[in-house]
Amino acid sequence: MTVLTCAITNKSISLLGEAIFNSGEAKIWRTNENGYLAKIYHKPTPERVQKLAVMIDHPPQEPNAHLNHISFAWPKSPLKNDQGDFVGFLMPEVRDAKELINIYNPQLRKREKIKVDWRFLHTTAMNIVSIIEALHTAGYVLGDIKPQNILVNDRALPSIIDTDSFQVKNPRNGRIYRCLVGSEGYTPPELIGKDFSSIEQTEIHDRFRLAVIIYQLLFGGNSPFQGKWIGTGETPEINELVRRSIWLYSANSLIQSVDRTIPLDIVHSEIRRCFLKCFNDGYENPQLRPTAKEWMQSLKVARNGLNECEMLDSHYYSQTYGKCYWCDRSTNLGVDIFPGVVRPKPSAVVESTSQRQVIDKLPQTFTFHSQYITSVVFSPNGQTLASGSADTIVKLWDVRGRLLQTLMGHSKVNSVAFSPDGQILAIGRDDNTIKIWNVSTERLLQTLTDHSDSVNSVAYSPDGQTLASGSLDRTIKIWNVTTGKLLQTLTGHSSWVRYVAYSPDGQILASGSDDNTIKIWNKPTGQLLQTFTGHSSWVRYVAYSPDGQNLASSSGDRTIKIWSVTTGKLLQTLTGHSGTVNSVAYSPDGQTLASGSLDRTIKIWNVTTGKLLQTLTGHSSWVRSVTYSPDGQSLASGSDDGTINIWRLK
Repeated sequence: MTVLTCAITNKSISLLGEAIFNSGEAKIWRTNENGYLAKIYHKPTPERVQKLAVMIDHPPQEPNAHLNHISFAWPKSPLKNDQGDFVGFLMPEVRDAKELINIYNPQLRKREKIKVDWRFLHTTAMNIVSIIEALHTAGYVLGDIKPQNILVNDRALPSIIDTDSFQVKNPRNGRIYRCLVGSEGYTPPELIGKDFSSIEQTEIHDRFRLAVIIYQLLFGGNSPFQGKWIGTGETPEINELVRRSIWLYSANSLIQSVDRTIPLDIVHSEIRRCFLKCFNDGYENPQLRPTAKEWMQSLKVARNGLNECEMLDSHYYSQTYGKCYWCDRSTNLGVDIFPGVVRPKPSAVVESTSQRQVIDKLPQTFTFHSQYITSVVFSPNGQTLASGSADTIVKLWDVRGRLLQTLMGHSKVNSVAFSPDGQILAIGRDDNTIKIWNVSTERLLQTLTDHSDSVNSVAYSPDGQTLASGSLDRTIKIWNVTTGKLLQTLTGHSSWVRYVAYSPDGQILASGSDDNTIKIWNKPTGQLLQTFTGHSSWVRYVAYSPDGQNLASSSGDRTIKIWSVTTGKLLQTLTGHSGTVNSVAYSPDGQTLASGSLDRTIKIWNVTTGKLLQTLTGHSSWVRSVTYSPDGQSLASGSDDGTINIWRLK
């Protein structure tokens, strides 16, 4: 057994067993230091020692520290042998992750039995971009960005390895330690054929490599420079195609798509713009290539604009494309790269176990949003209905459908919530912020900005003193409403927080997440009290019963579950929807529960018996939000068809 010394702590580090990886440069070993590996060079040099010293002294900020995730296998300490000579370094071990190629390549996914969907790949791309942005911010150039150097776990969280190959610049004296390697198909055209040992690279060169990686993630593992050669002679090598900027969508391209080529127009228009800007405009002027920040903004819009297929539970498609490409491709080619389960068709029959219908079948309809409705909520006095939409606008209506106010200037609106006195409206937005408006004066009061990703849900405490928010950054934040000061950040979910809800007494906060769990928090202390597990897919919505004893949750597994808040016991599972259940709402008397679903229907349930009372049909697309009026006389629903329906109770 080889025993080395950690240069920083002077601890003995033993190399265990056989090397787990061997390259022409070094071997990788497991060590007796739990969670750490050793990289031992075949031929260590003084320059490597100096480069590692700079990296250890100037590590980049870990963007996923709150998730206890390792985003880059950064050198922790040099390792020395018995003679005191430098031989390698200690670095954190990335566990339970696959090489990126196994994630985006359909054949390898099938062989490895890895199940992901297009939404997962969009999220992976976003997370890769966030890591690379953190590295660029710290002054590093990756240089050799390739799939083998990126590992991804089952939460779509990537980790970058082989970090000691980066180009490193000493901030104290400006000395540059260059990246000496590059990979075919990922090297930008202006660097092909150049001697890397004499070139100072910039993040502009990384922008090209990043675009290729994103393209492979979204287009089934294909390269943008891959297609049928229609020029003279043999097909050039990929580096020659890159050097000449011959890709599928270049002007007068000499390569063409084939039957299995996934077309560019299936992705969101913002993503298309970035690819064209990188590979066309960026060929003539590399500075025009999209930055990591630009990619992040575009990918976020694209991911949030994905629709779930109505036919297959594993298919997602872009709203800007308008239909499920993967279903069409499967039909035409007989190959489905995202195989899943066929969704049952919704019944055309309106079920009812009562003597008469709960709600009139013909609703009042408002149709003044240009895109899908994300959130509808009644004011506490029941006289006003607020609606938020992907069209970036919040509208306020009276109960007769007359438009009262329009609040402009938003990015996509994900959630709206009235304060208990009805004077203030909180708006959770796609640009990571919360806007606080006085609805009487139509004046913007505050902008809350501490989330690092889209704000999915906002909820006022019953006393109106605090506001809770749940975000795609996997956190819940508690804010002082008067000052706008951040009071607490609750961490514990391992994926996006979809919804937050206060208990009626304001002492407990519930959150639902894409990690398939519901968490119950003590609001005053921020302590995690319970975690409810039972859903087999993401939790989209949570709602307290009026007495605060029970909690309803809806999920991508097409079920609604009702839990005892006190014991955490699952009381009922309501089944009947044929698509994701996007929203649930208790009636004010606590006797019925309404649910809105991807299957375009609203269902009304008897809470005591769990029986389905009525199915409401009227929307032509997904129902995203349902809410009862405070007097229990009406039910409002918002849909992807851009309409709001108000259903009158009998």
